Amino acid sequence: MRKILKFITISLVTIISLLVILFALNEIEMHFAKKNNIYTEKPIVYPIGHSDLSIHTDGKKFYRQLFDDIKNAKKEVHIYFFSVSNDKISHQFLDILKEKSDEGIPVYYAVDRLGGILLERKEKKALIDHGVHFTYFNKPKLSYFFASINNRNHRRMTIIDGEIGYIGGFNIGKKYISENKKLRHWEDVQLRLAGSGVYGLEKQFVHDWRKNSNQKIAVMPISQKIGESEHRFISYTKLGIEEDYVKLFQQAKKSITVFSPYFIPNNKRIWDALIDASNRGIDVKILYSHKSDALLVEQAAIPYIKQAWKNDIKVYGYKHGIFHGKVLKIDSSVLMIGTTNFDSRSFHLTNELNCYIYDRKFIKKVEPVLLNEFNHTIEITPEYLKKLTWKDRMKEKVAKIFEYYL
Repeated sequence: MRKILKFITISLVTIISLLVILFALNEIEMHFAKKNNIYTEKPIVYPIGHSDLSIHTDGKKFYRQLFDDIKNAKKEVHIYFFSVSNDKISHQFLDILKEKSDEGIPVYYAVDRLGGILLERKEKKALIDHGVHFTYFNKPKLSYFFASINNRNHRRMTIIDGEIGYIGGFNIGKKYISENKKLRHWEDVQLRLAGSGVYGLEKQFVHDWRKNSNQKIAVMPISQKIGESEHRFISYTKLGIEEDYVKLFQQAKKSITVFSPYFIPNNKRIWDALIDASNRGIDVKILYSHKSDALLVEQAAIPYIKQAWKNDIKVYGYKHGIFHGKVLKIDSSVLMIGTTNFDSRSFHLTNELNCYIYDRKFIKKVEPVLLNEFNHTIEITPEYLKKLTWKDRMKEKVAKIFEYYL
C-alpha cells in the first residue's frame, strides 16, 4: 500500500512540475511573441457595403437555411467555420459539400486546425476525392510553438454565388441545435446577408485561404444587387479591436448592450471605456452565458462583475442553457454582429471578423429579438455571488491566473 501511495505521489508531483514548466515556457514565449508582433496584422477595413439582412438565433432554422442556400448554389461556394464536430449534423453538412462539388460547383472549405480536430481523416479524404478544395487555417508551427497554438482563426465566413453570406457564432455540430444533453438549449446569433455587401466577407475568406494554402483561389464575382442595409466588415488579428471598441463606447449617447458567451474583458482600455460610459450616465448592460461550454470562464467573470456593480453596470447571466452570440448594440445607431467574444482571447489572441451595421431601420427591427434574450436571464447581484460555494471561489482564484488565455 505504501509503495502505491509513494508511486501516486511521485506521479502527481512529476505531472504538476511538468505543467508548471510548460506554463512558464508558454509565458516566456508569449512575451517575446507579443514584443515582436508575431502572428499580428493590422486590421483590414473593408468598404461600406449594402445588403439585405436577417438574423438566426435558432440552430435548426439556421442550418435549414444554410443547407438550402448551399444546395441551391449555381456558381461557387466558399465556407469556413471555426470548428466541425463528428456527428450527424456534421456529416450532413459535409455530404452537402461533396454533392455540390459532384455537380461541378467549385467548393472551397476550410476549418481551423485545432477547431477541426474531430474531422476524421477518412472524412477529409472523402471531401478531396469528391473534388472539394480543402485546407486547415492556422496550423500550429514549431517556431513560436505556444504562440501558434494560441493563434486560432475564430472567424466564420460563408459566401455563396457572390451574393449570399453568413457571419456569426454558430459552428457545425449537434450541440448547436440543442442536442447536447449536458449543455441543453443553445442560443446563438448568425447574420445572413444578401447582395453586393458580401464583398468584404469574400475578400477576407480569400485573404485567409491564400495565407494557409497553396491551392489557387480567385475572388468570386460579386452580385451587383444593392441591399437595403449599410454595413462594414472589419477583420482583426490582435490589432485594431481595442481602438474600435473604445471609439464605439465613447460615441454612445444613451445605451450600450453587450451580448457575449464569456465576460472576461481583460483589456484595460476597453474595460475603462465601458466603465467611463456608465459613469457619464450611459445605460450599460452585459448579457453573458451564466453556464458555459468552456473551462473556468464562469469563475473568470466574477472579478469583473464585482467591478461592474461599483460602476452601475448591470450584468445578466443567461440561464436557459448556453448563449453563444457575439453582439454589440450602441444606442440604436450601430449594431455589431460578428465572431468577437467579450473576452481576453478575442481581444489578444485570436483572429476575428465583425460586421458593423448602420441601418437604424434594421436595428429597430431586430432589437426585440435581441432584448428578448434578457427574459431568459438572472441579474448577477452581490447577494447572488455570496451564495457561491468554496469550490467556485477556488476556481475563481485559478481562473485569475489563466484569464489571459480564457
